[in-house]
Formats: sequence, structure tokens, C-alpha cells
Amino acid sequence: MNALQIAGVHGIRQGSSATTAGLSSKWQKTVDASVAASKHPAAVGPVEITVPSYQGVYPKTATRYMRLGPDQADATPVDEEEEAFILEALAAYAPSAVAEEEDSPVGGHTLGEGRLTPRILRRAHAVDRVAGRGVTGRLLWLVREAHGYLRHEETAAAVRAEIRGALTVTGARMVIAHSLGSVVFYDMLSRGEVPAGRDGGPGVTTFVTCGSPLSWLCVREGVHTPGAPLSVPAGVEWTNLHSPNDVVNKGAGLSHLAVGVTDVVAHNGGAAKAHDVHRYLAKEAVIERIAKARTL
Repeated sequence: MNALQIAGVHGIRQGSSATTAGLSSKWQKTVDASVAASKHPAAVGPVEITVPSYQGVYPKTATRYMRLGPDQADATPVDEEEEAFILEALAAYAPSAVAEEEDSPVGGHTLGEGRLTPRILRRAHAVDRVAGRGVTGRLLWLVREAHGYLRHEETAAAVRAEIRGALTVTGARMVIAHSLGSVVFYDMLSRGEVPAGRDGGPGVTTFVTCGSPLSWLCVREGVHTPGAPLSVPAGVEWTNLHSPNDVVNKGAGLSHLAVGVTDVVAHNGGAAKAHDVHRYLAKEAVIERIAKARTL
């Protein structure tokens, strides 16, 4: 039995050292172990996962500076447009937090260094008080990297080119996308940028999203027509895994916003690990989709 080719689209916080080989190996080990432990490993058969790294074309943000140090980021501060995007995203996550913001110019200053504006730090501090300590530490990574993709077309085009190249080389017709990766590949589907299959048929027939932020209005507006439901092209089977404690998917699925999607609850544990890609990859629902992909 030939190995089923799967393309993975990674999410945030990979770091500039993340390579295609390294990411692919880590995803492969998790899926291989899950297949071996599944109910029907023979039916699933061998798989080969390729996760193209797009870190080489991605901007090094101020948020990354806060975690990785000055050698891993440039000195570009947050501008007014990005500030507005971040404030909107944080307000959407915890609306009641807006009323809790401190008036003091130094409110929230302990959350990070001076690369983030006082308005962002005050709102982030308020969100932490409402939603739980440490929540904004995870959200800011997502929001800033989402902004880097949604508001910088040159960057976005380069990211999509990396994914498209991997699909062309491998011929993968199944895609598993995690976190921001789900936004990237949804965007590719919407733009018609997925290469056709080697047999001339649809390029991708199985789409699995994990911990997707597509439920956020500020994210959806960047990749689909405002006011319309989320949807994928005919012939693409879309499954969305979401964890109740995952702050990125806001603890909910996408079926209330999308047509043709099947939501699956993934119990990944507490908030600290709920967004972890390997916890999603290990779920039986992912293995079932892999088995089904062989028949499509």
C-alpha cells in the first residue's frame, strides 16, 4: 500500500529556526503513533506528512521579540493600523474587558516591553483580568501573526506560495491545518489557488482544521466576503476540530458560521495545552479522516 500524502499547514509561534524537515518529522511521529493505536491501523495504512515552513518569509514581529529576544525580531513598532486591529481582536475575544480598562497611562505595563503601545497593554491587562491570567500572552501571538498575514499581501502571497509548492511536489489531496494555518489554507481555497490533482481532478478533497481562529470577525473579514457564511468549494470535505479550553478557537466550533463543515470536539485538556497541534493530531477523528481520504 502506497503512503497517503498529507500536507500540513502550521500555525503561529514556530520561530525562525523551524524547518520543513523538522516540522514534518514532528507531525509524522504524532500521526504514526496515533495510527498504530487506532482501531483500524491496517485500513489507515502508511501516511507521509509534509509541513512546509513559511517562517522564512514571515515578518519578525514585536510580539516575537518579547519571547525570543532582540536577535529574532526587528525594531519596527506597532503602527496605528495594526494597533486598531489588535484592539478590535482583543475586544472581540472579551467584550466586557473594554469597560475594565485602566485609565492610567501605565496600566498593563508589566505585560511586556515598550514595543506594544500603551493602549494595547491596557486592553491586554483588562482581558487577563476578565478571561484569566496569561490569556493575552497566547492571544497576542495569534493576533499579531494574523495581522501579518491578513494585512500584508506580499507576505501572504509568499506564505501561500510555500504551501502551493508543497502540494505540487507531493500531490497531497488531504490538508491538515492548525491555528493560523487554517486561515491560510481557507484563503487559498477561496482564491482558487490550490493546484489541480495529478489526475486532473480536484487538488484537495479532505480539509481538516484544528484550533481555528476563523470564528473571529476580524480574521474572517480578511479571507472571505463579509456577510456571507464560510464555505469551501464543492468536492472538499471539511472537518473542524475545536477544544473547549482553546483560547484561539474561543472554545467553540464553526458550524454556526459555515456551511458544509463538520465540527468535532477535541478534549485537549486545560488552557495551557489545549491549542497544542500534537494533541489535535492524536485524536481518533483525525485518523478516521485519513482513512476516509484513501477512498476519495
